[in-house]
Amino acid sequence: MKVSFIIPCFNEIKTIRQAIEEVKILDFEKEIIVVDNCSTDGTREALKDLETTDMQIVYQDKNYGFGRSIQIASSLATGDFIYIQFADLEYELNKCYKMLSIAVRDNLDAVFGSRLSSKIMNESFFITISKKPSFLATFITTYLINKWYDYQFTDIIGSKFYRTSSLRKVIPKTNGQGFDFELVSIMCKRKFRIKEIEVGYTPRNNPGEKKIKPYHMINALWALIKVRWLG
Repeated sequence: MKVSFIIPCFNEIKTIRQAIEEVKILDFEKEIIVVDNCSTDGTREALKDLETTDMQIVYQDKNYGFGRSIQIASSLATGDFIYIQFADLEYELNKCYKMLSIAVRDNLDAVFGSRLSSKIMNESFFITISKKPSFLATFITTYLINKWYDYQFTDIIGSKFYRTSSLRKVIPKTNGQGFDFELVSIMCKRKFRIKEIEVGYTPRNNPGEKKIKPYHMINALWALIKVRWLG
């Protein structure tokens, strides 16, 4: 089975080289597709130095958003499956081996990687939120998906592994930060076969560098509501 590794990036000069190298050493039949959202911090120039015949790089002329990056890359993908490799290296990449194994064995449309370990989930809600307030958005959106569509996820915001043919059936046209929430909502509303595994998670050393901001919660909730009631 061939896996297409999609690496969307915007201003990730500190980690983009490592993000690509970590994919290259994986023992997969694979391809790498990088989409740069018009970076201005040197990422674009670094990518040009890394260009090889075994990697596709798309240079966008402006920052169209995360959603547009996945739309473009998924249209170019030739793999049986797609893994989204975030350039900030927050997610444990080696779990993609297990994701592929489970997806093939159980004929799944997607495998989600949960950042919320058993230890975290066994703590009180308020203790968890006090330690990491950003998890509030995860709890709210995951709760709504589970309640509306009868799934048992712990984290719909974590890493993602898709069957390419399944993704292409439902990929949203949303360009911005609501894209991932809309995609998950559509897949769940249509009762796609999805399982979840636990993945390691290492937050950025400098939270200020994160591209997701607290106000993006509005985009997330709107995406969920739109699919639920207007889709």
